[in-house]
Amino acid sequence: MSALMAIIHDTWRQSKHQWVMILLIAVVAIYVPIVVFILEVREAPDGSKFLGTVFMKETAQNGMEGQWNGVYAKALRKEMGYDDEISDRSEKLNEMLDCMQDLDFEIKLLQRNEPDNPKLKSMMEEYRELERQRDKSSRDLFELRKYIREEVSRLTEMRTADISKLQKGVEWWLADSATFLFSVSLILYIFVCAGYIPNMIESGSVDLVLSKPVRRWHIYFGKYLGGLLLYSTVLLIAYLLIFIGVGVKTGVWHWAFFGALPMTLFSLALLYALIAWVGLWTRSTLMSAILGLVYYVIIDSAIGWLGDSGSLPFLNDIPAIKEMAEIVKFIFPSFVWLRESATAAVLSVNVFPWKHVIVGLVWLVVCLGTSYNRFRINDY
Repeated sequence: MSALMAIIHDTWRQSKHQWVMILLIAVVAIYVPIVVFILEVREAPDGSKFLGTVFMKETAQNGMEGQWNGVYAKALRKEMGYDDEISDRSEKLNEMLDCMQDLDFEIKLLQRNEPDNPKLKSMMEEYRELERQRDKSSRDLFELRKYIREEVSRLTEMRTADISKLQKGVEWWLADSATFLFSVSLILYIFVCAGYIPNMIESGSVDLVLSKPVRRWHIYFGKYLGGLLLYSTVLLIAYLLIFIGVGVKTGVWHWAFFGALPMTLFSLALLYALIAWVGLWTRSTLMSAILGLVYYVIIDSAIGWLGDSGSLPFLNDIPAIKEMAEIVKFIFPSFVWLRESATAAVLSVNVFPWKHVIVGLVWLVVCLGTSYNRFRINDY
């Protein structure tokens, strides 16, 4: 165990000299004071307090509680599964419209070429029946959307009846901070951890490391755990400073803010495993950073859009897009959905993307297992 701790300590020491790590710490050091010091607790003419910023007009009567309403309603719809239900109903309606379009084409073709064809009557009756089903499905979908709006409003009022405007503003501000820390810090950390494995196995360094009486699993997983602990420490410090700063400034101590940490750290572990796998096979820091950035920024964003195709009608109307969306959610891990889960946790809403978590766990185990096995059997 002492050998493992020595490798972890060496990873920390190595990171102190990386300009990207310094940049990550600098971003946190700049962002945290801004998050705290631009806040102001205002008082409306009716005596209620709300959360604003130093940039708001003195005559403002509302603060960040408006943004809270939108974010909370979205998270609540996901928790209750309403978005999935609407997506399923919309998909069935679109399938019906496709059938109507195909049938209408066949009817018009027969009317032009074979106006006396006996099939025309039954086809037209079938089309009229589809029209009735379409109208009913459209009304049902409209009523469902109306019901969901009312139900979300009712649940929001019931769950948050004792939450003040100030509390709502603080919750939204902290949820936004958690989203920022998730997104930006992971982008920077791609460049931090991209060099750990390639630098370790480069000629000279790997000879020195392997010359010591240390097991290879200590070396490999020491590098991995060292990177995780380093980032976790920076992130935890940022969370603590924001929590204390906002609490002192507003008097609201929202402990659910730390609920975003588990999913954020899991996302880090997954992303780091992917980058370490690339680094071990390519032995290139640059390639690890580029491929990690491409996956996180471009591919993962596309996976998120595909997964949300139900809310994008122009995408949902394309059969290939719908089929691809169903496939990718079971093949590729999605940081978009993990980030949304972290944000919802700050609002005390349970949105657990179990499909994406399971897929992520599989990728995590496979990447770590195959990359360690290669490191174990290779003769460096």
